[in-house]
Amino acid sequence: MADSIAGAVIDYLEFARSGGMLERNVRLDELPRLADLLASTEGFLSVRLEGSRDDKGKSWLQVDIAGEPVLHCQRCLGGVEFPLAISSRLQLIAPGEEWPDDDLADDSADAIEAEKALAVLSLVEEEVLLALPIAPRHEQCNLPSGNATENGPSPFAALAALKKQRNKE
Repeated sequence: MADSIAGAVIDYLEFARSGGMLERNVRLDELPRLADLLASTEGFLSVRLEGSRDDKGKSWLQVDIAGEPVLHCQRCLGGVEFPLAISSRLQLIAPGEEWPDDDLADDSADAIEAEKALAVLSLVEEEVLLALPIAPRHEQCNLPSGNATENGPSPFAALAALKKQRNKE
C-alpha cells in the first residue's frame, strides 16, 4: 500500500469495464499545484480508485481520498490541519459520446471525459483542489499584531505621530 502512483496512467474506460481497483498512497510533494497551497508537503493522501459499469452500460469511477494536509491559516498564517475525506462518483464519458444532462441533475455524481491515457495524479490533485476551502483558518487563533512586530514598532506609528503633530499646528 505504500507504493506511489506518480507515473500511473490508465485507460479509465477499460479500468471501469474490467472492474479495476487501484489503492495507493500519494505523497503530498508529488502534487505540485496542491503543494503551492500547503504549509508543509510532508505526509501523504490515501487514494482508492474503483471502476465499474452499471446495468445501463454506463462506466463509473469511484474516487476516495483521505488525508490531513496542512494549509496556511488565513488569519494567523500558521499551519492548520485540514481533514480530507473525499468520496466522488464520476461518470466516464467516452470521446464523442453525448454528455448527460438529466442523469447528473441531482449532483450525486460528476462526469469527466475518459481518454485512453489519463494520469491518475492529475485526477487526484483536481479532486483535492476542488475540496479545499477558499480561506482555510483555525476555529480559534490569534490575529497577527498590528502594533509591534519582531522588527520593532509599526512603520505606521511614525505616520500617526506626524499626523498628530500636523493637526496641532
